[in-house]
Amino acid sequence: MNSLWVGLLANMAVVALVISLWSNIRLPVFGQKESIRGWAFGSLFGLGAISLMLIPFQLGSGFFIDLRMTMIGTSAFIGGPLAGIVTTIIAAAFRVYLGGAGATIGLVGIAFACAVGLVGWRLKTNDAPSLKASVLFSLVMAIGAMAPGFVYALYQDIDTGPQIRLPYMTLVFVATLMACVALANEIRRRETEARNHMYRHVINSLPEALNVKDREGRFIMANPATATLMQAENADALIGKTDFDFFCQEVAAAFRVDEEKAWKAGTAIVEEQTLARMDGSRSYLSTLKAPFTDIDGNIIGLITHSRDTTDKKLLEAALTQSDRRAAEALSSISDGLVMFDKDLTLVFCNERYRAMFSVTADLRVPGTPAAAILYASIARGELVGIPQEQVAQWVDVALGRLKQGGTVEFPLADGRWIESRTRPTPEGACFVICSDITAAKQHELELQNLNDRLSVLAETDSLTGLLNRRAFDAVMAEELDRVARGEGSLALLMIDVDYFKRFNDTYGHGAGDSCLKTVADCLRAAARRTGDRAARYGGEELALVLPDVDETAALTIAEEFCERLRGLHIPHTGSDKGIVTVSIGVATLEPGSGLTDAVRLIARADEALYTAKRDGRDGVRIWEPSRLRIVHSDNTRS
Repeated sequence: MNSLWVGLLANMAVVALVISLWSNIRLPVFGQKESIRGWAFGSLFGLGAISLMLIPFQLGSGFFIDLRMTMIGTSAFIGGPLAGIVTTIIAAAFRVYLGGAGATIGLVGIAFACAVGLVGWRLKTNDAPSLKASVLFSLVMAIGAMAPGFVYALYQDIDTGPQIRLPYMTLVFVATLMACVALANEIRRRETEARNHMYRHVINSLPEALNVKDREGRFIMANPATATLMQAENADALIGKTDFDFFCQEVAAAFRVDEEKAWKAGTAIVEEQTLARMDGSRSYLSTLKAPFTDIDGNIIGLITHSRDTTDKKLLEAALTQSDRRAAEALSSISDGLVMFDKDLTLVFCNERYRAMFSVTADLRVPGTPAAAILYASIARGELVGIPQEQVAQWVDVALGRLKQGGTVEFPLADGRWIESRTRPTPEGACFVICSDITAAKQHELELQNLNDRLSVLAETDSLTGLLNRRAFDAVMAEELDRVARGEGSLALLMIDVDYFKRFNDTYGHGAGDSCLKTVADCLRAAARRTGDRAARYGGEELALVLPDVDETAALTIAEEFCERLRGLHIPHTGSDKGIVTVSIGVATLEPGSGLTDAVRLIARADEALYTAKRDGRDGVRIWEPSRLRIVHSDNTRS
């Protein structure tokens, strides 16, 4: 009996040891391709099967057993076909090496365990099997495990009654279930770890500050952008500290008040905050504060997302200042005044008026007809921009305005701008006030420039220079309205940089940003027409909106873009292509289709993009109502 327990415990210990090794020893191969992981998994469990065959234990008179079937079946059930076959080959080879009368039956048992494991692997829905699936698989293994031994016992005339079969089946069931549950839990743990790593990587990649605080205002998580905003050494230096550790009392207290507002509201709020640092610098923030809860619904912390709006504030301040300067300039100008009688003959003017028009000042005296002044001003080059063949017509129009009244702005040859405000009198005469608005014009141009810059900031992605998501949504809405009115077709390309996360992991985020800029430049070059609009849809995903482009033209543009990018030969060791490539999904829309929702058109292009990525990336797929048609993959067409 002692020998039985020693053998049983030894077998169970081997099973536990193999599972522990797989769970806790992260060999480099486990981070490689699926085939390499399959070889490693199968080899580890194959060695475990050999170890089990080296320490069999006697369950009855002349009946020796071990738990090799647990090791083989579990390898196939959890690790998949490659792992199961590798384990089976190793176990079978060792059993042949051991020889003996039971070698054939042993090989049958090994093959049976592999077959059951492969069937179980094919039927399970997830990499990590559920408890129900594990129990069912363990039960089948336990029932089947006795069959080869039973045949062998009959052949050797060995008693394998219930006193032997039931304990053996129980041992196989328990060992298999223990192995499946342990491996499933480890798979789930690794999946959770991978997701958490991905989430953390996304958060750390954000250019804007994102952090989480507890109810006392202490940081419990922060991304590097938060550390930069708060001028901390790194994100870890923030953990456990509060705003009072980095800002002056007044600023930190104001931030705390905003946090209390979010607690009381119980929902996300947006606050415009002024950040005055201890070194005297000042920044402006647009901050989202959103409470988050535990699984019981209790608020336990606060998520804070801060966007630096300093540049926008400075531009707005510059606009305000420019407006003030323009007003001051207009109010300080000394105006020129002139009066014409009902026959449009000059009867009065001040010296400021004559000084404004120095080239024809000798004519701008009482008694001179307005027509003579205008013709002389054109002939002497004082008034510019009037074609010679249109001089008479232009003078007639100008004289008509003197009768009707109104305001006219016009340039002079010396670069000055004059504003002429005419007010007729009841007697038919008119007063004209002339103002030098050169300074105001200059400020107007400055204001226009600032407005243009604000517009660009609002619609342009700062990294790639393409349209941002908001501008993309606006363009899509406008184009869909146009198609709905029957004014042409629309094509949409959704583009994803292949294995971009690997690129960032390999070369760093600086190189990743540079790569995105290059891809964006390449895409911008593909948008050849004025109406084509390229946008950064999010992360490494880009989009190209092509008005009045049919399916054939859209595919041509997509293929040319792929080829142009490949031609750059941007190194990418994380891709099986060795260079940076993209996957493209194409969706088109014709008038009368009834589709007016941008979300649906984007979803079609996304579906095609997903298929392109699933089929190996570096390709183009087009969405069709009944199926996705492959139009490009690895420089081939099908």
